Amino acid sequence: ERERASESGNESGDDTEKHRRKRKAPVKQSAAQQPARRPLFTFSSSLKEDHGKPVYTVRFNNLLAQHPTNPRDVFATVGSNQATIYECHEQGKVALLQVYVDDSSDESYYTCAWGYCKSDLSPLLAVAGARGLVRLIAPTKHSHLKSFAGHGDAVNEVMFHPADPDLLLSASKDHSLRLWNVTTECCVVILGGEKGHRDEVLSVHFNSVGDKIVSAGMDHSLKLWNLDAADVQEAVAASKQHVKKSKKLFNTVTVHFPSFSTCGVHRNYIDCVRWLGDALLSKSTDNRIVCWVPGGQQRLDLEEQHIAYLGDPVTILRRYEYSSCDIWYVRFALDRPCTHIAIGNQAGKVFVWSLKRKSPTPVQVLEHKKCTSTVRQVDFNYNSMILISVCDDGTIWRWDLTS
Repeated sequence: ERERASESGNESGDDTEKHRRKRKAPVKQSAAQQPARRPLFTFSSSLKEDHGKPVYTVRFNNLLAQHPTNPRDVFATVGSNQATIYECHEQGKVALLQVYVDDSSDESYYTCAWGYCKSDLSPLLAVAGARGLVRLIAPTKHSHLKSFAGHGDAVNEVMFHPADPDLLLSASKDHSLRLWNVTTECCVVILGGEKGHRDEVLSVHFNSVGDKIVSAGMDHSLKLWNLDAADVQEAVAASKQHVKKSKKLFNTVTVHFPSFSTCGVHRNYIDCVRWLGDALLSKSTDNRIVCWVPGGQQRLDLEEQHIAYLGDPVTILRRYEYSSCDIWYVRFALDRPCTHIAIGNQAGKVFVWSLKRKSPTPVQVLEHKKCTSTVRQVDFNYNSMILISVCDDGTIWRWDLTS
């Protein structure tokens, strides 16, 4: 039996060897001959705003996109002293809906955010910029509703609370953050002071449930603030009972101490930060977006001439590298399902990464021969099918996901 098995094995091996000799070697294709990977996004259209100045921010309104019978992809941009609202139509078209121009020619809007009115679910648009005023616009009423004054300098970013539409957060050049109740028109909480930021606060973001805030600024630091503290919760509850235009001033709470503070992620201005579950994404002027979580081993800055304590420890999870972007106030976008991030650079290109992939290499770099100005910000629509980028030359570019 052993001999027969051995003979059979030899015959089989000989036949296999003959078959190998007859088989033709595969022909190697050059890079030009290989089929190109299908692009994730393709260019659809572009337009230019008439003020001729940088467009700093673009924001989609996700509330209108969730309408059960008439979903709409509406977005807002801010640049110069005007806020503009557009709608994305089929076949890659972008239609102008409304334009709001500030009374002061000295105003320069830097940021905007979408919210809604609890009584009728109508959309609200908050805008702010160089003059330090936060203005609330009602697009359905074609009117400016109210303004909030309190910051001592420019406002760099605003954001509505993800669960409570009454609450609006603002970050300012005056080193502080403020939480406003836009319905009762009072400042609820001031975040800053003794252990707050020591320079401009450039970016803020709520986590998904709205009980934590992350802030970042020119002092190279990232700070976490807890909103579930007893005094903050009492102030929020009291703000809802406050009577507008009352002679009695609202008792604003000041939080001097963040729950977490670190300078161990970046070594320069931090101009954009976003929550990604319990992790965070942040960027500086070093051509990288860093994914990190609070906690880890204590770190000392050994690269400097002196040993400097960097604050609370962090754990770096991943770095997403890109190129040609060493200026500040260039912001990345994280789509709603948290599957893609995108950022522009000074050459007019947009880098897109898939968070589902382990590789930090971009899945696509969007570029157009006529887009050569700095891309200040990008944003995804509700279902991540459309990406809008805005530039320093006042242009707006639409990219659509290929089917």
